[in-house]
Amino acid sequence: MANASAVNNFYPLPEWYPQDATLLVWPHRYSDWSHMLDEISQTYLSLTQTITQYQRVIIIYFNDEHKQYITKLCSEYGCNMEKLVFITIETNDTWVRDYGPQILFGDTGYQYIDFEFNAWGEQYPCRLDNLFAENFFHYINEQHCEYYRTPFVIEGGNLEFDSQANLLTNIACIRQNNPYLTLRDEDIIKKLTYEFSAKHVLTIDVPPLKGDDTGGHIDTLARFINDETIVFSYTYDENNPNQECLLLLEEQLKTFKNQHGRHYSLFPIALPKQVFLNEDDDYLPASYVNFVFINNAVIVPLYKDEHDQLALDSFTKLCPEKNIIGIEANYLLEQFGSLHCATLHIPENVLREDI
Repeated sequence: MANASAVNNFYPLPEWYPQDATLLVWPHRYSDWSHMLDEISQTYLSLTQTITQYQRVIIIYFNDEHKQYITKLCSEYGCNMEKLVFITIETNDTWVRDYGPQILFGDTGYQYIDFEFNAWGEQYPCRLDNLFAENFFHYINEQHCEYYRTPFVIEGGNLEFDSQANLLTNIACIRQNNPYLTLRDEDIIKKLTYEFSAKHVLTIDVPPLKGDDTGGHIDTLARFINDETIVFSYTYDENNPNQECLLLLEEQLKTFKNQHGRHYSLFPIALPKQVFLNEDDDYLPASYVNFVFINNAVIVPLYKDEHDQLALDSFTKLCPEKNIIGIEANYLLEQFGSLHCATLHIPENVLREDI
């Protein structure tokens, strides 16, 4: 099937545009969270309670027993139960940002793109996760929507869009996570331009933060905060093992221009002061850039760190029209992710009317 995005001018929307809901895949005992379900559920409860103050939350559960467990937790925690939608889809893991769909909009409706997911270069089991976008499509308003499946591997965490059809991504990550890819870098850029009708594909080429098993997703490194501004991870600590990577990141971001030929305004967000390690002495990729847009608010990951308040203050300055909310993300960090990795926004007018 030909990709209609380039033919019919379908374009992605930025995350700060109005949303129908936020999607969460709740941790279950068949996932990597099985040894710490109670702990990680507290993070998901905080997310759910916060987001339902602004919009709906779609909770993906594994089976009926799992749904009962989640419902009891949410009710006891004081979540707005009227804003919760429960859908059963079996998954391997919970990082829905990466295996969920990309939804593009155009004059004739919208397009639902289901990319191949291989668990960041075939590192983990992912058969169920690779089927997720296809299964979730049944809950989409299909009347004006085209489903499109492509074998190209790219994760949602490595895609950043503004409202002018500009795409920001880390091409080093794409190369790593496509072990059978024979395309040259210029061909990858052409592929991304075609898939997303992108006017500009802005590619950084940097290694990942220490401990980032995704290969260096853009949502740990640099994000659009609006059409003129890019926030990016930075460290002033010469002893931080990420400094070389982040200096390279800043150097490359300084070369980018928007559609008007102007350089972007760059706003550094310092990494946490601590360098986090797990019990096996593996690095953990803590980043404040892994924030989440919801309707009228921004949710910022916190890490019980001296720099938490600096991050909150930065987002207050960057987004004065939005409420800035911090949620502790240390448990998510144990599996090498954070808040943006664990969520997926569903743009406005996408869901079925009966959802």
